[in-house]
Amino acid sequence: MLAYGVMSFNGYRMMVLNFSLHLHPSSYLFDRRRAHLKYRGSDEVSMGALKTLGQTAYYGIWFFKGILGFKKPLVNTMIITYQCNLRCQHCQIAQNLPLIPQPHSISYEAALEEMKASFDRGTRVLFFEGGEPTHWSDGDRTLLDLINAGREIGFFVTGYTTNGTNVFYLESDVISVSLDGPKEVHDTIRCPGTYDRLMENLEKVNHPNVFANMVVMPDNKDLIRETASIVRDNPHINGLMINFLTPPPESKTLTLEEKRKAVEEIIALKKEGYPILNSKKALKELLIEDYSKKCPFWASEFVMPDRSKLYGCPMKGEACKKCGFNAVREYSLVTRGNISTILSMAGRFAISTK
Repeated sequence: MLAYGVMSFNGYRMMVLNFSLHLHPSSYLFDRRRAHLKYRGSDEVSMGALKTLGQTAYYGIWFFKGILGFKKPLVNTMIITYQCNLRCQHCQIAQNLPLIPQPHSISYEAALEEMKASFDRGTRVLFFEGGEPTHWSDGDRTLLDLINAGREIGFFVTGYTTNGTNVFYLESDVISVSLDGPKEVHDTIRCPGTYDRLMENLEKVNHPNVFANMVVMPDNKDLIRETASIVRDNPHINGLMINFLTPPPESKTLTLEEKRKAVEEIIALKKEGYPILNSKKALKELLIEDYSKKCPFWASEFVMPDRSKLYGCPMKGEACKKCGFNAVREYSLVTRGNISTILSMAGRFAISTK
């Protein structure tokens, strides 16, 4: 997710590869679908390149400070609402919503204050989650207002996760849509009719950075290839990120052997050219179920609707023993200077497309 260059410090080789100088021509800086290359004129292209270099430099400095012990969060994930229009089988929020103390939604002004404070603490990547974030509102304010506010504050990248049954806000740099299998299985897990609504909405979307997010559980563990094929054949989806379910509920988690078989299949699909976004190294580390000792909790902060803050993960604790979150592995590998992970994550999640 970060960009680095190589330099020496006290006799050691520290990896901070200048990403902008090592991109393959097919990667995003040279992809004409990317917004900053759609602008006309050399001035606009030059400004885009300067912006990318500035963002790259920030990530390099952040990386070095982390090595030296000055650890600051880089990613701010804001849970802006617990409300959702679906009742997914594995979602613990939906099942326990009456037990969760109010407020169940953050106000616009509170969100704005939290974004500014988080930016001042060092975060530069901003994600909105729920619930279903596209259903968040505060008076006339919608998720679009939060996205625009994040950009105005200075976040390099804004993104959100959605079930895709409502509106798409294309102003966001990154859009993650939930896709848990072909129609029958997806609808069983999510809610009847959701697959068709997702696909109908995607038909209207022209955005370079929409990717699907699959949560592998007993219901769909044998449908990974079929799901990857759906993504590959859909011109409106630009990749597939795969996670295992992190409990609860225990009934929806895979055994370690089932995870092993799934990882082998996913790596094989990646080799075959399917658009799997997980880095190969992170996929292998998904087999380390208890990731608590490797989790770079300091790199990611969460802001909840009541404005409380958590570092690492809202599920931190017992759930760590069977952690299925791929992003945690990617973060960890980045902070350890794994070049292949850095390169595979940078263009997708770390540099602005706007």
